[in-house]
Amino acid sequence: MKRYLAILMLLACLPLLLAAEILYVVNSQSRTLSRIDLNQNSVNNSFALLGNVPNKLAVSKDYLWLVASGDNAIQKISPATGQILANYLVEVAANPWDAIYHENYLYITGLISGKVYKMDTRTGQVLASLQVGIAPEALAIKGDKLYVTKAGNYVDNYAGSSLSIIDLASFSLINNINLPINPQYLTLHGDKLHISCTGNWTDVLGKIVVLDTANDEIIHTLDLGGSPGNIQINSAGIAYVADAGGYSLYRYDANTMELLNPADNPLNFAAGDLLAADSYLALVNPNWGSNGSVQIVDWELNALQSFTVGMMPTDIKREFSPTSVADAIQIPAARLIQLYPSPLRVGQSLKLKSEVGQKGMFRLYNLRGEKVQEEWILPGEETSLPVKQKSGVYFYRFESGGKSNAGKITVM
Repeated sequence: MKRYLAILMLLACLPLLLAAEILYVVNSQSRTLSRIDLNQNSVNNSFALLGNVPNKLAVSKDYLWLVASGDNAIQKISPATGQILANYLVEVAANPWDAIYHENYLYITGLISGKVYKMDTRTGQVLASLQVGIAPEALAIKGDKLYVTKAGNYVDNYAGSSLSIIDLASFSLINNINLPINPQYLTLHGDKLHISCTGNWTDVLGKIVVLDTANDEIIHTLDLGGSPGNIQINSAGIAYVADAGGYSLYRYDANTMELLNPADNPLNFAAGDLLAADSYLALVNPNWGSNGSVQIVDWELNALQSFTVGMMPTDIKREFSPTSVADAIQIPAARLIQLYPSPLRVGQSLKLKSEVGQKGMFRLYNLRGEKVQEEWILPGEETSLPVKQKSGVYFYRFESGGKSNAGKITVM
C-alpha cells in the first residue's frame, strides 16, 4: 500500500519533475564552466572557475568531475553552487584527457602517460593505473568492459591508432583492436560501439567504425570524410557527428549505416561538439578567438534556443538524471491502458484502449511538463487520437477509477 501511494505521489508531481533541464559547458580558454537552464532560458557563464586547461566533464548524481589537463588533476565541483570542493592529483605529467564515472569510481585517460587510471571518488585516491598505449583519449563502458580510444603517435601519422578493451573487475587489458588513424570519440547505441576516427586533418579523411560489443568485432566502417569528432545518436537511430574543427555537422543512419550527410554534403551547422537528449540536440560552436555558443535544435533541426558561452568550449554534458522520468516511475502491475504504435510517426494517430470498465482521462505532456493534449477514453472502445506534436519524447498519464499509469511516447 505504501509503495502504491508513493507511486501516486510521484505521478502527481510529474510536470514538476519534467521541468528541470540543466546543461554544463566547459570553456577551455576562459577556464570557466557555463550552466545553462533550458527551462528558464538562462545561462551563467561564471558558474565555476576551473583549473589549468580544462577539457572534459564527467557527471554523477552528486558531483561534477572536471578534467584539468594542465594541472594533471580532477576537480570535484558542486552541481548546485559551482563551488570547487576538491582537487585530486592523477599523476604528474599524465595530462589527463577524459573521465567517465562508474559505481563510485572515475576512469581517467592520461594522454601523455599512455595510461588509464582508476580513482576512488570517495577519497580522491588513484587506486590503480594501466599502461594501454599511445595517446589514450575517450572512454565508454558497456557491461563489465571499459573501451578506450588511442589516437596514436601524431608525429608518425598517428601510428598505433587502436582501441583498448579493459575488464573492469580485474582492471586488466583483455584486447586491443587496430583502428583507422586518430580515433578520438566513441558512443554506444545498444550493443554497438560507434567510434569516430578523425583522420590526419589533411590527406587522410575521417571514418566511422562500428564495433559489436557482444564479440568485440568490427562490423562496419563508414567513409564519412572530413574530420569527424563527437557522435550522438537519437532514439530513432540517426547519428549526428560534430566536425572536430568545429566547422560542419555530419549525419548517418546508425541502423542501416546509410550515409545521410557525409563531408561532401554536410548539414549547414558549425558544431565542434554536441549533445543529444530525448527531444533536442545541443550544438556547440567554438567560434575560434571569441566566445562560443550553444544552439538548441529539435530533431528536424529547427532552432529552439541559443546561448553565448565562454571561450573555446570543449565539452557539454547534461545534469545527472534518470534515463527518463517514466522509466524511473514504478508503474503498478495492473495495466490500465493499451496504446500503439510506439514509436509514433509525425502525423500518425495514437490508438488507445482502456483496460478498465469505466472511462478515464489520457493526458500528454512535453519535456517541460506542459500538458499538450488530453482525451477522454471510454471503456471497451478503441480511441484514435491524432497527435499534433513535433518529433521528440512525450510523457503520458492515464487516470481511471482512482488509479493511474504513466509512461513515455516517442514521436519521430
